[in-house]
Amino acid sequence: MPAVFRSAFAPREQSDALVIHCSDPRFQKHFHEFLRGHLELDTYGLVAVPGGAQFLAAIDYLPKFSWVGWRWLKFLIDRTRARRVILIVHDDCLWYKDARFWQHGGDWKGAALSDLAKVRDGIRARFGSLSVETWFARIDGGEVVFEAVGL
Repeated sequence: MPAVFRSAFAPREQSDALVIHCSDPRFQKHFHEFLRGHLELDTYGLVAVPGGAQFLAAIDYLPKFSWVGWRWLKFLIDRTRARRVILIVHDDCLWYKDARFWQHGGDWKGAALSDLAKVRDGIRARFGSLSVETWFARIDGGEVVFEAVGL
């Protein structure tokens, strides 16, 4: 493998969207295919952390984490001038399934969807003119299926 890789740089003034999803390595290829192939995004700002957008909903549990997350979001929206935010949660999320972090009585999917709604509503309240899309990526046999979530 060569020690140097080159890629053409053609900066744009505005990003197509800001995307927030989980950093689970099992899903990265699928997220990328969905964003580029289905949503046809050419450029987008990305925040990928364990559990995805949950860091913005963790006001009671991790207030400093949430505080920083909202500032990151504002920075990215201001700098990229994105008018669209895409939030994705996924099946078998290790963050939501880890009992150290959540008291959801085993209903990790319900907790993830509840956080998705909180974050969507928070973005709309703070940045009213933005379009916010919510998606759930579920495992179906040997595929990952992305479905719009109407919360």
